[in-house]
This record gives sequence, C-alpha cells and structure tokens, in this order.
Amino acid sequence: MAKKKRGLKRHSEEQQKQYEREARLQYGPSEVNATIERWNDYSKAQQDAIIAEGGQIYADLAEALDAGKQPGDAAVTAILDRWQAHLRYFYEPSLDRLRGLGQLYNSSPEFMANFQGIHQDLPAYLERVIEVYVDELETVELERMLAEDEEMAQRRNNLSL
Repeated sequence: MAKKKRGLKRHSEEQQKQYEREARLQYGPSEVNATIERWNDYSKAQQDAIIAEGGQIYADLAEALDAGKQPGDAAVTAILDRWQAHLRYFYEPSLDRLRGLGQLYNSSPEFMANFQGIHQDLPAYLERVIEVYVDELETVELERMLAEDEEMAQRRNNLSL
C-alpha cells in the first residue's frame, strides 16, 4: 500500500499564469477567461475551502484505491459524483471533458506528479475509474433519451387514434 503524502495546494502565481496560457490554447480564451472570472469572484477563504475540498476528494479516491475499490463500485461512484460537482466551481463539465480529464490526469507530467504526491498509483487509477464513471453516465443519458423518444412516439400514436 502506498501512503498518501500530501494534498493539493495553490500554484505559484507564475505557474498559474502558465497553466492559464496553456488552457487558452487548448480550450479557447473565452472559456478560460470565464473560468478565471468565476474563480476570482470567490473570496480567498472560499478559494481555500474549494482547494481543500478538491484535495479531500482526491485523498478519498486514494483511500478507495488502497481499499481495492474497483471502477464502478458504489463508493467510488459517490466520490466521483463529488468530483464532478466540485468541477462546477470552475465550469460546467461535459461528459467529454470529464473523460478528457481522466486521460489528462494520467498523461500530463504536471498532473501525474501532483497526483503521485498523493498516491503513487493515483493517476492510473483516476483514468480507469473516471472512464467507467463517464461510461455509466453516458448509458444513463442514452436510456433517458430513448425513454423520451418512446414517450413521444406513444403520444403521437395516441393522438392519431
């Protein structure tokens, strides 16, 4: 079992500016600027609480990893529900964005180093559990859409009778 070493922390101002530049190139300036605006609207105390909450989510995922919890396990899903809700402090995360984050957490040297500081195996675990989580969310969404289509077809059928 790998021990958790530390949680998440604030980046230096210089490091944060570099992340913002990279994000603007990848996601476009308007989306990144809206996220920065949203973040800057929080007080320092709120920002600290958000950072602490995020750190706790990743620490809880590291504990789930140590406990042998597999992707799709109810406890892991509950933590990932908190993770998805936490991302809303910054932006509304689409399913594609969630999946992309899972991949990024296990491919970006910066993310990997950060998460390995919590648990050596956390980056790969995050990618696996997030992939299954998003697959499950997509399945639920498809089932909802199919049910809506079926209901609409039934309504049309009832009207034509």
